[in-house]
Amino acid sequence: MSDQHGAGWANPMPAGLTALAIAVFIFYAVLTGKVNAADARGVAGIWLIGGFFVQVIVGVIELRLGSSSGGNTFTWFSAYFMLVTGTVWVFQYFAGINGWHYDHHIAGWAWCAITLVLWLEFPCFAKSMPLTVFALIVPMNLAVPMIAGIFLGILDPKVYGPIAGNLAGLAGLLAIYSAAAIQTNTVFGKQVFPFPGPIIK
Repeated sequence: MSDQHGAGWANPMPAGLTALAIAVFIFYAVLTGKVNAADARGVAGIWLIGGFFVQVIVGVIELRLGSSSGGNTFTWFSAYFMLVTGTVWVFQYFAGINGWHYDHHIAGWAWCAITLVLWLEFPCFAKSMPLTVFALIVPMNLAVPMIAGIFLGILDPKVYGPIAGNLAGLAGLLAIYSAAAIQTNTVFGKQVFPFPGPIIK
């Protein structure tokens, strides 16, 4: 049953934001030491892989609806933040059990690229995304270089891990609110939750 009061595709962003919230809550728990990272990585990786399927669908629908910033971001995010990270964590879990050796620094270089992409695309989010969605990108922009630095061995994970984790948790809370606001406001056909538009008109 459609609650859009018209034909065509519905807004998929709440699903993508929900998947994002779950992922960054997992990062929050791992980076802040709420769980034992070595023991939790296998299960956490499976949850992230699940998020890949949600976000790649959201990305394709966003592109179909004409959202370049949302569609492209959800699509690459699904691949690298969700599928690759989830698969790597599952690998790391079994590597720890079996004593496999690998160089984790390569992930730091990948996270450097993610950092640069998010930073350079930041202005387009200010124009294309509602305020609370844009706001969740701010703590992520601060967290990702710390994650890159930790993987590269430049930053102390005991110092910067909790900072990056708390920033990820904040992004998750904003993602949950944004998802609830979009979906609820759409269903009711009015602004039930405050949900301001982009800061650049």
